[in-house]
Amino acid sequence: MAGIEILFLGKEDVDALDLDLQDIMDAIELGLKAHGEKEVIMPSKDHLPLDYPEKLFNILKGYVAPIDVAGVKVIGDFHGNYKHNLPSDLALITLYNSETGAPFAIIDGTLITWMRTGAVTAVGAKHLASDNPKVLGHIGARGTAWYNVPMLDKIFDFEEIRVTSRRPESRERFAKAMSQQLGKKITVTETTEAAVRDADIIIDASRLVEHQVLVEDKWVKPGAHIQAYGAILSVEPTIPFSVDKFVVDDWNQCQKSQYGQFAGLIQAGDLRTEHIYGEIGEIVAGLKPGRSSQEERILFWHKGFAISDIMLGHLAYQKAVERGIGTRLPYYQQPQDM
Repeated sequence: MAGIEILFLGKEDVDALDLDLQDIMDAIELGLKAHGEKEVIMPSKDHLPLDYPEKLFNILKGYVAPIDVAGVKVIGDFHGNYKHNLPSDLALITLYNSETGAPFAIIDGTLITWMRTGAVTAVGAKHLASDNPKVLGHIGARGTAWYNVPMLDKIFDFEEIRVTSRRPESRERFAKAMSQQLGKKITVTETTEAAVRDADIIIDASRLVEHQVLVEDKWVKPGAHIQAYGAILSVEPTIPFSVDKFVVDDWNQCQKSQYGQFAGLIQAGDLRTEHIYGEIGEIVAGLKPGRSSQEERILFWHKGFAISDIMLGHLAYQKAVERGIGTRLPYYQQPQDM
């Protein structure tokens, strides 16, 4: 009697997989390349605001042809979850067979989201940063920071890493743990200026509930690469227009989604297609050059998209099957022929 089973991977299962940082980055880079080569189907993400910006659900969906898998992620963005000792972004990913539509995996999407965001950050910097960057300035010590910093350092081996965040206990805890993990000092700063001024790579992974300038235009030196992907505008609004190149992950989604770092500028009609150099997938696929000179200031805005969730969810699924990790759940039992 034939039937369908779904592999469930909770947080402990994903933890147990202990996915290799390089494997994660390779999977994400392959997904970005597929996006650049238009080997994906990806409608814009949908939103379910309960009490924006405090409580919001994002729904991401897509299909990736090179691995022939479709997927959907539902992720909550609940700012006050730290009061409940929970991450602000709890998520589930479901993966589907493209021939039958049958689901075959349900995966904790919280860790996957942190990992894939870190990998997009790192791969973006790999293609857009200057040669041999020495200083990383990182704003934020939440979930994605735990992957942003080690993945970037794996590529660039920084001489100096500076970190700041809104809550002192959060940034101190992060710096202590990350220093032990990387075997190098992490400098904690009280201000965002001290963290990012004249850094070679600037990552703004802040989590604001209202607009606040955390990165001023004058702090971004010639040759710097800056990424800002928080839900609320947190960099000086001149930056998208003053940089030499502005790169996004998916411009269609950036224009249609009402939330995100630069959404307000788009909705006001200030930020338009002519301001966008290209999408990161086009650069990864070699369809457009990345950095053209060491003096360019390059901004990369990644809103996050389903392709990366599907790629990394599928990698986790494959590793779990190989290692016998996870729980098999009965889904559909085909009746016997009468």
